[in-house]
Amino acid sequence: MNSTQFNKGPLYGLSAEVKNQLLSKYDPQKEAELRSWIEGLTSLSIGPDFQKGLKDGIILCTLMNKLQPGSVPKINRSMQNWRQLENLSHFIKAMVRYGMNPVDLFEANDLFESGNMTRVQMSLLVLAGKAKTKGLQTCSLPTSSPHLPVWVFLCFHLFCLFV
Repeated sequence: MNSTQFNKGPLYGLSAEVKNQLLSKYDPQKEAELRSWIEGLTSLSIGPDFQKGLKDGIILCTLMNKLQPGSVPKINRSMQNWRQLENLSHFIKAMVRYGMNPVDLFEANDLFESGNMTRVQMSLLVLAGKAKTKGLQTCSLPTSSPHLPVWVFLCFHLFCLFV
């Protein structure tokens, strides 16, 4: 068990089954596309572990400031958990101000505690699609399908049924 998951015991029964289904829906190819897009836009390296590279919120807040300058006015560089969670909260609020639908958002603990990385992935794909609709052309966006927003919308909402 991860030390940050002190409030959670091991999963059994239906909870374990749902978590395993969500993990099986996580797409490593989409992660690679998101990694390339985020690193290309922010000029910051996520590192080998996608979750650990994003969990402090610094790269995500930087990403939002690239998409919408000034949307996250203060990025905490502290390694204290509550400051990292504050960054994630600022990022999520900035996504709403950017025009994302609240149902398309992940929660801070989905990323911070690896609670639901599939939901994090889907949220970031929706964000990339939103950036594309707003005309962002400076970096390659995750576009393995010409109908990315529809595909992302359908998959994200299917995953929400298991959360």
